[in-house]
Amino acid sequence: MNTRNIAMALGGALALAAATPVSATETWSETTMRPLMAASLDAGGAHVVSYFQPVNGACRLTLMIADRDLETKGGSPTRVEFTVEPGRAAFVDDADGKSSRFTCLYSAEAMNVIRVDRLALSSGR
Repeated sequence: MNTRNIAMALGGALALAAATPVSATETWSETTMRPLMAASLDAGGAHVVSYFQPVNGACRLTLMIADRDLETKGGSPTRVEFTVEPGRAAFVDDADGKSSRFTCLYSAEAMNVIRVDRLALSSGR
């Protein structure tokens, strides 16, 4: 995956929970992350390793994203960082129509991550 494709995919992928409706059908079991505890996720054609650190009462999330083809050929992952406020969630959309939902819990003491199906916004909204 080249840098331009990654930038375009990530540019449209990150959104707050209030802006991205999801279905009730969840396809992964929920994983609870503690500060600096890495979680390894399979997301479509990519492998994602994530961890977070509490910063000023929020969750500072770091994602290392590697295309599966590049992993076997010695490619480099892409690193993405962003902050999620407690009680809020951020979604990272995959090319396969799924999202990874990262929710900041409590006073940034933990994060939950789960894979969910995406739904399109209706035209009436």
